[in-house]
Amino acid sequence: MPARLVLPLLTLFAALPALGQEPPASLDEWLERSLTERRIERQLSLNHIGIAVARHEDRRLISAVLDNSPAFAAGLRRGDELLAVNGAPYQQILSLNSAPAAESSPAESPFRLRISRGGAERELAVTPVFNNLFNSYRSAVEASVQQFNMGNKLIGYVRLWGISGNANDLVTLTRIMADFRGTDSLILDLRNAAGYLGNEHLALFLPGEFGDWYSNPLTLIIDESTAGPAEIFAAELARLERVTSVGAAAAGGLQPELPIAWPLDSDSPGDPQFEAALALLAGLF
Repeated sequence: MPARLVLPLLTLFAALPALGQEPPASLDEWLERSLTERRIERQLSLNHIGIAVARHEDRRLISAVLDNSPAFAAGLRRGDELLAVNGAPYQQILSLNSAPAAESSPAESPFRLRISRGGAERELAVTPVFNNLFNSYRSAVEASVQQFNMGNKLIGYVRLWGISGNANDLVTLTRIMADFRGTDSLILDLRNAAGYLGNEHLALFLPGEFGDWYSNPLTLIIDESTAGPAEIFAAELARLERVTSVGAAAAGGLQPELPIAWPLDSDSPGDPQFEAALALLAGLF
């Protein structure tokens, strides 16, 4: 058993300029602000639908959809191309907010999103939520929890969308892991993982003095969106013999043991990286 790694107190993002300077111009910067600002009155809210968007060959493609978000409920999925919002080209902030900074206010009606999927265009009506962006990431963690029966075995799944060193967040994750004690194996999804991951989180998976840790086979899902503390967290867990990583190379270069490509422009309705993780655990039995 490898020695415990003492993780530095890190966040996935560097600190933003103080309020009064240039306001966040992208969803990544808004997420960064909500992560790094501890004063409640400065944790600005905005209208959003729970997606991450990436540029791919001059197109704006959805790279992630938060569990339990308006986008999730509307049926948006990874790989969808965002063509327009209410008839205008998509902009990360201004498409859903009438003001670029703290003057934003809750949207009063749904927005019409025009997307392209598999070469066919369609239009969806989506009503955004108005809150601190990281709160949506945190709530998506609980919404992602699933358990699958495969024969006489039970496999758990959780996606760590947003985790922090906050005591409430740690209590939530501890409770989630307690619910997995009856599973035979677990999939831990670290794609798009935002926030702080440290020793108190590792303690839920590594042997400890109280014996309160997950000791069954574990599969990690990583890709290029796995960065910073999430990648350090994955690297430390991957040192264990009972842990296998699948997916694509993380942002800092961590390579999965089982490479599974999932191009962003793929129009497949499935998730080949998740499916590979599930098949891998099924093969361990």
